Amino acid sequence: MKKRNMNLAIRVSVVSVIVNLVLSLIKFAAGIVANSTSMISDAIHSASDVLSTIIVMIGIVISNKKADCDHQYGHERFECVAAIILAGILFITGAGIGLTALKNIISGDYNSIETPGKLAMFAAIISIISKETK
Repeated sequence: MKKRNMNLAIRVSVVSVIVNLVLSLIKFAAGIVANSTSMISDAIHSASDVLSTIIVMIGIVISNKKADCDHQYGHERFECVAAIILAGILFITGAGIGLTALKNIISGDYNSIETPGKLAMFAAIISIISKETK
């Protein structure tokens, strides 16, 4: 990747981190206030997006290093390592959210589940708009 493209990728990634961090905080607060476990799960997903983007940024920087005595052919393959790490994080996040949902379904205690408030709906709308315009 050329230096100019790398700088552009890093700038785009920084914007993505900021947007996802703000979204994660808004969703988490809305999920707590509105009693919405799905909004809290979505906040965790947005937080995992922050971590994923940081891993991508690290992968871009390392893979653009020039060849050295330990890596005669360069560091380009580190992008693959970053992708594998990213896949693992996304799998763990999804499995955690899925297991929590499965436990709630299996427990059968539907009386303790509260209907989410309007705040959760507004947070979801803000999330959709910001994700689509980013």
